Amino acid sequence: MKSPIIAKTKELNVCGWQAVSTLFARHPGEIKRLFFDPATGKRAGELCSYLATHKKVYRQVPPAELEKVAGTVHHGGIVAVINDRPVRRVTREVLADWAAAKAPLLLLDRVSNANNLGAIVRTAAFFGVKAIVVPDHPAQALPGDAAYRVAEGGMEFVDFYRVTALAEFCAELKRHYFLIGTSLTGKQLSPTEAKARGLPRPPAIILGNEEKGIAPGLAAGCDRLVKIPGADTVESLNVSAAAAVLCWEFFGQR
Repeated sequence: MKSPIIAKTKELNVCGWQAVSTLFARHPGEIKRLFFDPATGKRAGELCSYLATHKKVYRQVPPAELEKVAGTVHHGGIVAVINDRPVRRVTREVLADWAAAKAPLLLLDRVSNANNLGAIVRTAAFFGVKAIVVPDHPAQALPGDAAYRVAEGGMEFVDFYRVTALAEFCAELKRHYFLIGTSLTGKQLSPTEAKARGLPRPPAIILGNEEKGIAPGLAAGCDRLVKIPGADTVESLNVSAAAAVLCWEFFGQR
């Protein structure tokens, strides 16, 4: 009788001193292995002591080998290997907790670029947004090596949640939140709205795909479609820059 095949757990590389040190400060037990170049090793003593105590692998390696471990030249001198974190499902209980706390929310509709995702996570962490909701869609980027690196430690403060389809989820969400979608055809926010005063419910911000924007069915369900005003020299901001502007307007002035 053959032994059952056990699926290998997917691993992620967390690169860069800020990302790794924040991971160590928040979730040290998740680190399985640690690699660093000679220059970075001079400040990795505390991490190495912890890993030695817990019988985990840590190793100083030449820059060329560290590049192979990381799978990128953008490793920042240090790589921590962790297990991939599962993306949670939104349950009625989770939604009820968000509504009761009036928790700030970001929803991403098929944001496909991993670097954009990481930048959005960094912005979310900065403004205290602890939950990001994404759809079960092949075009939607999920947390991975590049996103962790660009987030600069923000992944340790933000949880990802997934839903089958954003449009159906938003039909339920708008009972508790005022849904604000980004659109080139949207209206400019008034100062009162921008400070989230005068809104009937707490705001939830929806950001669309880099090229196609928010899907039409999802846009139709938004309470308001907004456009960030500019100088009309380029059509729009990068989605991560738009996230920063809107998070400041709605969540940064509370």
